[in-house]
Amino acid sequence: MAVAVIFDLDGTLVTFHFDVQGTRRVLLDEMEKRGYDTTGLNLTTPTQNLLDAALSQSAGKGQAAYEDLHRSFFEILDRFELASARSTVPFPETAEALRYLRSRGVRLAVLTNSGRKAAFDSLRRAGLLEYFEFVLTRDDTETMKPRPEGVAKAATLLGLPKASTYYVGDSPYDISAAKRAGMKVVSVATGNYSLERLRSEGADYVISSISELRGVLGV
Repeated sequence: MAVAVIFDLDGTLVTFHFDVQGTRRVLLDEMEKRGYDTTGLNLTTPTQNLLDAALSQSAGKGQAAYEDLHRSFFEILDRFELASARSTVPFPETAEALRYLRSRGVRLAVLTNSGRKAAFDSLRRAGLLEYFEFVLTRDDTETMKPRPEGVAKAATLLGLPKASTYYVGDSPYDISAAKRAGMKVVSVATGNYSLERLRSEGADYVISSISELRGVLGV
C-alpha cells in the first residue's frame, strides 16, 4: 500500500531565526490601528486565531475591511519570514532521511503556515526542495494551522486514504490541525516542545529526529 507523509517546515525540516513574538506584536498593533478589539489576544495567539477574531468583527466593519487587514497581515508575515529565511539550516540527517523515504516509494509533500516566497527560499537554501511532490503554503489555503483545512487539502492532492497518510510537525498546532483533518500525527521533538508535551497533546508518535520516520512507517 502506498504511504505518504506531509511535513511542516520550520521546526520540523529546517530551523531559522524567526521572531515569533515580535511578529505577533506587529500584527496586534495592525489590528488595533484599524480599530479591531484585541481583548483576549496576546503574543502567543496563533496568527490564524488573530484573523478569526478580526473576521468575527467584520459585521461591524465590513468584509472589505477584513480582507484589507488579511492582505496587510500576509505582507507583514512575508517581510519577517523572508528576512528569517536567510538563516535557514536543515536539521541533521533530514536530507538523507527524505532521500531514503523517496527510494522506498513514500510520497512526500509540505504544508506550512509560511508564505510561498519564504517557504521555497528556505527549502532551496536547505537543499530539500527536490524531494517533495508539492509545497502548500498559507498563500495556497483558505486558513492556516491550527485549522485543519490546509492539511485536508494536501491529503486530497495526494489522493491516498487518510489511513496511509501521516502529518509530521513539531508543535501542538500541527497535532490539532492534523487530528481535526482525520490524520495520524508524528511529532518531532526538536526542542520547542518536550516529548511529554507532544504526547499529552495527542500525537500518535513522538520522535527525536526525522531519521526515525522509517521505523514509524515500517519502511
